[in-house]
Amino acid sequence: MSALLYDEIVSAVDAIQSEAIEFLKTIIAIDSTLDKGEAEVQTTILNLLQESLGSGVEESSGSKRKQPNSFDVKRMPVVLDQIKDKRGFSPVDWNYDESKFNVVASYQGCSSDGSEGSNKALLLQGHVDVVPANESDGWTHPPFSPIIKDGRMFGRGSGDMKAGVVAMIYAVIAIRRMGYLPRTNVTICTVIEEECTGNGALAANHTSLLPFSDTTKTAVIIPEPFHFIANAQMGVLWFNAKITGKPCHVLQTSAGSSAIEGAFSLFAALKTLEEKYNEPSNIHPAYKGIDHPVNFNLGKIEGGNWASSVPSSCRFEARVGFWPGIAIGDVKRDIECTLNDEANKLGLGLEIAYRGFQADGAVLLPDFVDGKAPDKKSLQTDFVDSLQKCYKIAEPNAGSLSVAPLTCTCDARFYSNLYQNSGNVVVTCFGPESGSIHGVDESVSLKSFRDCMVTMALFIEEWCGLRKEET
Repeated sequence: MSALLYDEIVSAVDAIQSEAIEFLKTIIAIDSTLDKGEAEVQTTILNLLQESLGSGVEESSGSKRKQPNSFDVKRMPVVLDQIKDKRGFSPVDWNYDESKFNVVASYQGCSSDGSEGSNKALLLQGHVDVVPANESDGWTHPPFSPIIKDGRMFGRGSGDMKAGVVAMIYAVIAIRRMGYLPRTNVTICTVIEEECTGNGALAANHTSLLPFSDTTKTAVIIPEPFHFIANAQMGVLWFNAKITGKPCHVLQTSAGSSAIEGAFSLFAALKTLEEKYNEPSNIHPAYKGIDHPVNFNLGKIEGGNWASSVPSSCRFEARVGFWPGIAIGDVKRDIECTLNDEANKLGLGLEIAYRGFQADGAVLLPDFVDGKAPDKKSLQTDFVDSLQKCYKIAEPNAGSLSVAPLTCTCDARFYSNLYQNSGNVVVTCFGPESGSIHGVDESVSLKSFRDCMVTMALFIEEWCGLRKEET
């Protein structure tokens, strides 16, 4: 890559910042929590991709006219029967209808003489769903009415991860508006349901990689709101517990057993399992030095029907984190043994069911498991070196990006060595700096948004190569 082309790419990205920010506002304003606005956001992105990178032009008949050098932009339905028996599927109790779809825009690279490009390829993938948000929770401004203040955009999903999605899309748009084409395969993919199952990415995993052969060296960047290079991610399991007690009048409290009080006792027992997972002897090598990386969360509880009656039933939903390399079946057994033992001591009835995340923990960059660069060169070192190089050009005053693990789950696991050949596919998360994700007044730094967009645009040239489009 020449210094002149560096400057040209940076200038092209800077020239479209206002447009990208306006598009980010547009999709933040769509409440894309589960079964609300996922389809609306996906359709909005589909239209942008079609108009900016795809065929985009309609004939008078209404049909699309194929444009030269365009991306193939598709709406890819998520079909339950096609994923329910695959590894990584998370169980659900909702339907997959026509509103459940991913968006894929792919370009088959070639050299200037029309022959196929090199054996490298790039996948940029992000999710469009968000977690719930209510203004009554204490938001300074309505969560789906984005505002800009002090160089940050506020709104639900601004950081997690609509800014990353817009950055990856506009990085490609900037390259195309310069009049350049990738020499190798480049795919953009936006998926649903990252916040609760990962089933959107599971479905995409069987479509977005299809153009790439077994000999292709594919880099995958998922611009989640982590301003570092992720080398590992936690496993996550969701479950719900139904507790049955013995109802009675409060005058005879000792004659009954409170299901609600029992629920808190059961979760307290579960917290002892959390501490066991966090014991130094159990810590995974990627998480050495991280304070309390495994976390359990009591996310939802409901029960009882009268203030003066001892409640006979209670239901809670919880999230359990666990290390890479631990089988989900083993985690389930730990949960069930812990809760059943406590329920038996208290004389409570207990039913446990699983819905939502059954996400494996994963090491994303095995060669960087301790956060340090290995001596031996590999696909992973080439990938990390290229990403570091591009970031330093995008932000010359910053140091190198750190390499660190995630204490949560994300869709990157589907491109780890659990699902792919690590000699052919390499993956990380790297995105704009964000604050209060999943919390009140979520925000993203617009400078970091720009820097990530520049980094990804430069990475397209660095990894895939560019050629000037012939006119």
